[in-house]
Amino acid sequence: MVRFLVIRFSSMGDIILTTPVLRHLKNQVEGAEIHYLTKSAFVPLLAANPYIDRIHSFNGDWNTCLKDLRETGFDYVIDLHHNLRTARIKFKLKRMDFSVHKLNLKKWIYVNFKLNLLPEKHMVDRNLDTIRTFISERDSLGL
Repeated sequence: MVRFLVIRFSSMGDIILTTPVLRHLKNQVEGAEIHYLTKSAFVPLLAANPYIDRIHSFNGDWNTCLKDLRETGFDYVIDLHHNLRTARIKFKLKRMDFSVHKLNLKKWIYVNFKLNLLPEKHMVDRNLDTIRTFISERDSLGL
C-alpha cells in the first residue's frame, strides 16, 4: 500500500480542479490509498468522491490536525495549495512531498506591469505535473 496525503484547503473551484489528480493516483499507483486534507467547510464537496479513501478536515486547530495526520502516517504528500500553512504541515510530517508551482511572481508581474509571462497551461495540467513521478500517462476523462 502507498498512502498519499493530498492537500488543498480551498476554494470550491480549486478543489474541483484537483480531482483528476486523485483519479490518476488511484488508477495508476498500485495499492494507492488517497487521503485528502481540506477545510471543514469543503468536506461535503469531496465526500462522495470514489477516489478518496479518507478526508481529513482542518478547522483551525493545528495541534489536533497534525496529531491526526502523524498518527495516520503517509508515504507521500501532494501539496496542491503550496502556501505557508501547507509548508508547516509538510515540515511536521517529514515525508517526501511534491508541490504545485503557483507562479506567484509571474502573476504579480502580470497584474502590476501587464507583462504576461504565465504559461498557457490549465491548472488541471499543472496539478497533474505535480504527480508526474507516479503516473505513466494522462487519461482523457476530464474533471
